[in-house]
Amino acid sequence: MLATAVGTLPSGPGWAYEFKWDGVRALLDITDRSARLTSRAANVVSGGYPELIAQAAGVGDALFDGEIVAFVDGRPSFERLQTRMHLRGTAEVVRAAAECPVTYVLFDVLRRYGVDLTGRPYAERRATLERFVADHPGWTLSPSFDDGPATEAVAHQHGLEGVVAKRLDSPYRPGQRSDDWRKLRFVRSGEFAVIGWEAAAEHPNTLSSLVLATMADTGLEYAGRVGSGLAGRVAAQIKTQLVEQAEPPVAGVPPPMRGRRLRWVQPHVVVEVEYAARTTDGRLRQPVFRGVRAGASIEEATGGG
Repeated sequence: MLATAVGTLPSGPGWAYEFKWDGVRALLDITDRSARLTSRAANVVSGGYPELIAQAAGVGDALFDGEIVAFVDGRPSFERLQTRMHLRGTAEVVRAAAECPVTYVLFDVLRRYGVDLTGRPYAERRATLERFVADHPGWTLSPSFDDGPATEAVAHQHGLEGVVAKRLDSPYRPGQRSDDWRKLRFVRSGEFAVIGWEAAAEHPNTLSSLVLATMADTGLEYAGRVGSGLAGRVAAQIKTQLVEQAEPPVAGVPPPMRGRRLRWVQPHVVVEVEYAARTTDGRLRQPVFRGVRAGASIEEATGGG
């Protein structure tokens, strides 16, 4: 079941509010003989998280919905989780599990002891989850609250990704996006200098993404790439403002992905970008291009907060 994006949380006694976890959404299907983790893209990822599969042993028949999360200092870190997301070799996975343990944060139950619960209201499914965690103390349940503004304030305070509101009387709708679940994702924005552009090898003159940098005390520093929001006409207009140069304006920019070409430009164009978060080394997560900041200088390209 998928949530509908909103700009404001709904209010009233018919809603519950949960934190939005910055991890990997996954279904955990447990039978008497096996357990399997399946990603939102329907990929089986059990081999990457053996500690979660081991935790499921002896639980009994169940189908859970939840989030695989890596915590750093008590907060979810997608950056940290990425060190595990694509590992499948046994030795690599075992080593990574010791260095970067993960938690499966439960937030819904679709089946228990062979009984399909998807038609039951959220409040009833939540009560089932609470009883399960009470009987299995090693499991983590996503907290649920009845005060939307307070939940939003706490999520902001602790640097979480956002809040999800769930209608108490709503069924679980597998594979559907519903207004019964509404997600408020906190978005940051900032100004970034354009230091290059990329194109697909088969369309070498068509701009598909921008290479960005921010201004620090020591000069420009690489901040990542943005492609979302760059529609054809917008990309073409930006390209006319870019002046190419042979050398990179910034050191340490990772090479383009295979099948893509990178061209450097003079860093005089500043753009506004929205993003979910920045990694510890300043790279943007989930960036979306919003526009060119006409007249802005690169000294203003500080990346925002």
